[in-house]
Amino acid sequence: MRTMKHTLAVALILVPATISIPAQAESPDRVDPLLDCSTPVLDADTPEKAKLLRVQYGGDALVRELRETYAARLAGLFWDQKEGEHSRMVLRLTGDEPVEDRKSEVCGEPLTVAFVTGQTHTREELQKLHVDNLNWLRGKFPGLQGTYADERTGQIVLEIYQPEAEEIDLEALRQEAESRLDAPLRVEMTTAKVVVGPGLRAPVQ
Repeated sequence: MRTMKHTLAVALILVPATISIPAQAESPDRVDPLLDCSTPVLDADTPEKAKLLRVQYGGDALVRELRETYAARLAGLFWDQKEGEHSRMVLRLTGDEPVEDRKSEVCGEPLTVAFVTGQTHTREELQKLHVDNLNWLRGKFPGLQGTYADERTGQIVLEIYQPEAEEIDLEALRQEAESRLDAPLRVEMTTAKVVVGPGLRAPVQ
């Protein structure tokens, strides 16, 4: 199970193409309630999943501490958890200065904090590249329905509606976009079309 409470904002480009929903970063004034080992686990369907979620809740203070400590280098922070295995928290950092992995215990369970250095962009830099180039990406990629900056991988992800891009050399477009943005892109194809449902109103720029 892999979940992450703090995520980068997702920008949806809805059909028709004239409707635009810009990506928005997390508000700097937003303060989430602090979780801990006593926080009830309500959304787990097995005891093992409940245990993993409890570790996340108990590690909330550590997440905040690490985000602050490595703010200038932080390219990504996420939980890497699988049922039956010890929990891991992964920090991706820019720069080559090594940081030693940490081992600790949270809510009575082992936790490893792993550091992966040498990343190209901080999460803020990647998100800015994403937001600043949304209009260009929209005009360049037929069938583009959604985009987001993936702090697990350092990629900007494009979700493409396959029926509208079947005659397009997406690999050539992807390489062109990577060259323009100086950041890796990942293209994900989908056959599900995003539409504006009844009662929904898309915000305007």
